Amino acid sequence: MDEILFKKAQKGDLEAFEGLIKAYEKLIYNAAYRMLPNHGDAEDISQEVIIKVYKNLLKCAGANSFKSWLFRIINNTCIDEIRKRKGKTNLSLDIDYGKDSYHLENPVLRDNNTPETEYLRKDMSENIQRAINKLPPDYRAVIIMRDVNGLSYDEVAIALGINMGTVKSRIARARKKLRDEINL
Repeated sequence: MDEILFKKAQKGDLEAFEGLIKAYEKLIYNAAYRMLPNHGDAEDISQEVIIKVYKNLLKCAGANSFKSWLFRIINNTCIDEIRKRKGKTNLSLDIDYGKDSYHLENPVLRDNNTPETEYLRKDMSENIQRAINKLPPDYRAVIIMRDVNGLSYDEVAIALGINMGTVKSRIARARKKLRDEINL
């Protein structure tokens, strides 16, 4: 269905474009938020991505799939923003930095809703998010695409414009860095 909407949008059908954006707006935001874990930044990046998608619809005629092409735009936009900020620290006055709304669940903890397991779940989520944030952008991108958003290795390779071997090695290295960081 998405590919049909994609083809129609490429021909100038605004309703098809709106349908694509509605179908993928949460995915765009979530991917941006995982790369730049700040709600305001994720919203800004999401808007920028949507504009880039619209402006470049005709240029992507050879794209294998809309989803892979979209992730390439998200990734490149986020990495550009990370590069712009390198060495700069920005803090939002609207965020309570003691709490993190990023939730990755541990299946072992999911079924027990005791205060202790809730605390452990939240603590684990915060540790994982901090560890992901410490990864270099190339590693962060592959982990988010593969492990968080569930893209296949092929889709990650297409989205990043790299070969399968590079994807696999980056994922392996990123996972090792995450394990090392979390097990400190």
